[in-house]
This record gives sequence, structure tokens and C-alpha cells, in this order.
Amino acid sequence: MNQLSKKIIRRVFNAFGLEISCATPAASNKKTPPPNTLQSKTEEEFFENIDSQFRTALLSMYCGEPQLGIDGKLHSVDQTTRISLQQGIWLYELCLAVKPKSTLEIGLAYGFSTLYFLAAATKNQGSFHTAIDPNQYSSWHGIGLTHANALAPRRETNSSFRFIEDSSERAATDLARANCKYDLIFVDGNHRFDNVLVDFYLYAQLCTIGGYIIFDDVWLSSVSTVIDFVRTNRTDFIEIHSTEPNIMVFQKKRDDKRKWNDFHEFKVAPPSVDIT
Repeated sequence: MNQLSKKIIRRVFNAFGLEISCATPAASNKKTPPPNTLQSKTEEEFFENIDSQFRTALLSMYCGEPQLGIDGKLHSVDQTTRISLQQGIWLYELCLAVKPKSTLEIGLAYGFSTLYFLAAATKNQGSFHTAIDPNQYSSWHGIGLTHANALAPRRETNSSFRFIEDSSERAATDLARANCKYDLIFVDGNHRFDNVLVDFYLYAQLCTIGGYIIFDDVWLSSVSTVIDFVRTNRTDFIEIHSTEPNIMVFQKKRDDKRKWNDFHEFKVAPPSVDIT
């Protein structure tokens, strides 16, 4: 890594006040997310594990530099719309550990998490990633899509990335009719309670047995309330501890066999603080 890249990395780290750690997957079970055993990494080591093309794009976005949109113009980036460096590398390491054949995320936006998924797909050689976002052009200038189209690994004449410009509930219906299944699903779209709950309900049916559903932004009361519903009502999923405080991971163990009237009371989280 050259000196300029190192300076940019330090600039990003200082801006976040971060000390990056990553989890080491258990050697005995590659289908389990990285355990709660962290290894400290230097700034250079953190980014050296990610291929240079993804590292360059991520550093540029984290530094707040204008990004190329689908219209060929540069656009500013809202610095609040992104996942953290720690969470991004956690997703990346998780994909390297479990080697999912097919991943899906609800919410593309600027493509921060997308680039981590695609960086892992490049390493895994065979993974396919799908992103759903009805507002990619209207709200995000197609920045995430531009990054993904440019950097997604290609296999012969086919890209390993698919973009669906539609609402998550409409997309789920089409994907179910096409018998699509996913080994890892990242829920990070509309964060209203009813939207998050509907996303879980619909995409749980598309999750493979042994696959994972990951919730982002669990600090929001809407998301944490859905998580408690899953804990208390969905016995087909088990909670998997993660090292990242802002996400929650559930693994699907079997098909949903609840009775038609099954219901268990769950906690409603107190209102979260509005930071917008």
C-alpha cells in the first residue's frame, strides 16, 4: 500500500475515532459467524485484506468525496447514510467465513454495504449478490448502482450482481415466484416498524435452511421491536451473537411450522432518539 493510501486510511480512522477489530472464524465450523474473539488490526492490515478496487472506492466514500452518479456527474454524499467501518468489515469477514452462494440486501443507497458484499464475492469466487432499492435513482443519484456495476466480479459474460428497482415487498413476491433462495439476507431498507416486520416475514421464506437474516440499525426502537418479535415468536430462527452492537443476526434452523393462531407477547421498545 502506498503512502497516500495510508494517509487516507488514517484520515478515515481519525474521523471516526475507531480502532478496527475483526473476528476470526472458528476453524471447526465454517457455517457459524465469527465468534466473539477479536484480533486487533492496524489500519493497513484492515484494508489490505480487501482488494484494491473496493478499498479505493470505500475510502473515497468514507472521506466524503463526491461520487459518480448514473448520470455521469459527481454528487455529494450524505455522511449519515452508511454503515460503519467495523460493521462493513464484519459483513465482509462473515461472508468469507460462511461462503454464501447467494446474498441479498434490502437498501442499496450509496453502496457501502454492497461493496463489502461484492469484495467478499470476489474472494469467494462463485457468490451472487442482489440489491433492492426503489429510490436508487431518485434519492441516491444511482451512486450505489454505479459502484456495483463497475466493481462486481464477472463470470464469463455474466455479472455477479443484480439490481432490482422496486419496493422490497413487491420484489419479494417476484423472487418467491421465481423460487429464489438466499444464504444471507441483510435488512437495511425502510426502518419503520411495519416495513421491517414485513421485510422479515417475506424474506424469511426466501432464506435457506442454515442461512442468516441480519438486521441493521438495531438502536432504532422500530427495529429492536421487530427483533423481539422474532425472538419470542419465530422458533424456526435462533439468535446468533455477533461482535457488532448495531446489528442482530438470526439463523434459520427449519421451516416455519407454527399453528395458525400462534402468538407470544413481545416487548415494544421505547422511542429512539431522532438524530435527523
